[in-house]
Parts: sequence; C-alpha cells; structure tokens
Amino acid sequence: MSRGRTLIVAIAVVAALLGAGEAALAADAAAPGLGEVIVTGGRQNARYAQQDRPVVGVRRPADGLARQVTFSSDQRDEATRTREIHGMLLAALDRAAAAGVELVTGSFELVPVTRASFQTLPLLSAGRVDTSQVTLMIRTALGGSAVAAEARLDAFIKAVPRSGRGAIDRPGAAALTIVNPDQYRDAIVKAVAEDARRQAAIFGPDYAVQVSGIDGQVFWSQVSASEVFLYVPYRYTIVPR
Repeated sequence: MSRGRTLIVAIAVVAALLGAGEAALAADAAAPGLGEVIVTGGRQNARYAQQDRPVVGVRRPADGLARQVTFSSDQRDEATRTREIHGMLLAALDRAAAAGVELVTGSFELVPVTRASFQTLPLLSAGRVDTSQVTLMIRTALGGSAVAAEARLDAFIKAVPRSGRGAIDRPGAAALTIVNPDQYRDAIVKAVAEDARRQAAIFGPDYAVQVSGIDGQVFWSQVSASEVFLYVPYRYTIVPR
C-alpha cells in the first residue's frame, strides 16, 4: 500500500472513531438520569434523595397538588366565631368547582369536603381561648407545572371573602398527590422484570435471575417538583443457571 493511501485510510479510521465517540456522548447526554453532578458531593445530597428507594419503578407526573389551609376567627363570642368560619367555608365551597379546586381532608387518603359535611369538621383552639380554627386542605389537578398549580391554589384562597374577624392562612408547603397508586403495580413489576433480564444478559446465557420482594406493597416518593416514583421493595440476584 502506498504512503498516500495509508494516510487516507488512517484518517478515515480516526474520523470513524471520532464519530463513534460523538455518538456515544450524544447517547449519554440523552439518557435519563441525574444530569451533571458535583463529584465532591454524594447522592444523599441530591434533592428528593431517598437512600432505600430501589432503582427500578415507574416515574410519572403527579395527579394533583394540595396544601394545608386554616379557616379561623378570633371573635370573643364562640357562636359568632363558628358562624364566621362556616361562612368562609361555604364561600370556598361555592367557588371551588369554577376555580378548579377541591376542599379535602385527611392525613393520608383525601376525602372531599361538601356542603353536607363541612359542619362536621372539628373546630379547634388556635392558641387562645377566644380563637377557633378549622384545618383542611385544598387540592387542584397538576395539569402541567407545580408552580402554575400552586399559583391557582393561592389565587383561590385570596378570592374567598373573609367574614367579620375571620382569616384564612396557608401554613406549610404544598404536597403532590397521586390517585390510586396500586393501579401501577403491574407496570412496576414489568419494569423490574425487564431490568433483571437485561442485567442478566450482560453476564451471558449461563446466568439467570432470582427475584424477591416483588409481592410487597406499592410505595411512592417525590422525585421532582411535579413527579412521583412508584416502586415495590424488590431485590434480585444474578446467579449461574
């Protein structure tokens, strides 16, 4: 082979290698993951980190956003306090549907508050003998960004008319909601099975997978401002056949 032809072949090989490298970098950049991280930090420093959460599960947008709200009054007369609080609750209920908002209660599973049930909400002391309050939550469909959903909740509360010495406050931060997490169980198990088969294939045809924990309950956690991660506490081991 002539020196000129050898040089042309060498240039072609280098170009091919560079192209493959660029393609690999592009694939890495497109792959889902954490993005660029500081190597002096640790995974536990990542926002929404959960150390015991498995790698494989179903990541999806949350269904809604909810935040705690208190309806209170500091009228000296107890009957007047109750009337003012119930009046504001009724005003909120009347405006909720048009605003795309729902009044709910519950520390785990959310239960709608209605005109038929709002008077059963407990009237508790707000730190003083002449102050009462009702605490519940307002919820809206996520339908896009968490910022827009939270702005919708804030606008709704601001629009509810106050009664007498009544007040409406929003303690704490908003939280994501998910409807019926157990409906994603089959999708979670399928994702685990696919990942297990893929990892075992790396070791070759002489290896198989043993899976445990797949019969556990569905768990969930927040992984971004608007997404949740649903999983079961599985474990698998790659073993010789």
